[in-house]
Amino acid sequence: MCLKKACVPLIAILVCTAAQAQVKTFEQIASDSKSQVVQMPVEELEKKMDAEEKIILIDVRTEKEYLAAHIEGANWISRGKAEFGTQGISTDPKVEIIVYCRTGTRSSLSALALRSIGYENVVSLDGGFKQWVEEGNSAFNMHGEIKVVSFEKKENK
Repeated sequence: MCLKKACVPLIAILVCTAAQAQVKTFEQIASDSKSQVVQMPVEELEKKMDAEEKIILIDVRTEKEYLAAHIEGANWISRGKAEFGTQGISTDPKVEIIVYCRTGTRSSLSALALRSIGYENVVSLDGGFKQWVEEGNSAFNMHGEIKVVSFEKKENK
């Protein structure tokens, strides 16, 4: 009888805890990751590139996105392999790494992963590639320099 009385509160706690546990929404994941990583403004990346500073620029979008258009000098490493691919570029924990994706969520998650394996100077490009082109910057692909006119899909009329 005493064992039953002791189990009732424990079961109640477990049921309440399970009821409160929820999978995070996309918005929560994005907000959490972006708040834990330094977000570099596009203007700052432009200045670094103009000054030819030594940086590692990593595009973690899909391969199709990268091949369509990317920032000049960017290395493509898929988001799922950022930790391993970056080590193939540099094992210097102090090297400056700037990661970008389309809007900044995948790059923030990748930046967190890179920091977790020992890279100390990792930032995410604020607003990502979308912000880069919206501010009038050029992009590159196998054909050379291109100007992205719009990021939105055109509706079929």
